[in-house]
Amino acid sequence: MGLSQAQKLVGKESSVIRAPDEVSTSDIRHYREIVEGEKESWDTSAAPPTMTMAWAMEALWPEKVKPTEPHEQVLKLLDDAGYGGTMGIALDQECIKPVRLGDQLSFKVMVVSVSSSEEEAEARKGYMVTLLYTFTNQKGEVVSTQTYTILKFKTLAQSS
Repeated sequence: MGLSQAQKLVGKESSVIRAPDEVSTSDIRHYREIVEGEKESWDTSAAPPTMTMAWAMEALWPEKVKPTEPHEQVLKLLDDAGYGGTMGIALDQECIKPVRLGDQLSFKVMVVSVSSSEEEAEARKGYMVTLLYTFTNQKGEVVSTQTYTILKFKTLAQSS
């Protein structure tokens, strides 16, 4: 599959992906320690709204062998075409309901757009990919939507 295949995946949505872990006190505390700095204590009864994307992160191992979801396929196509670098360009979050301790989040990812040609951002050229994440809790309630735009670019090693 070439770069033209990436355009065919625009508008396609993943199946429901279950976050690997439920929302926990330690995750919330670690996040607040990093973002808010030193304090006597942190409110860990609900996750900060900006933290939702943390539960969408895949485990580092075992490495997924074959991309099966549309967004994974788009990123793999760009990797295979030599655009192995990834840079976050924009993240727009809408927080609809609080994420509470013990919640088990799931999400879907839709490929919103893939640029048809190289674009430049932050002094790098590559392809812009925009993904829409929709997060739900264990009750099926939407808790957050997030539109994430990334730039897939050639790294220095790939350029030479």
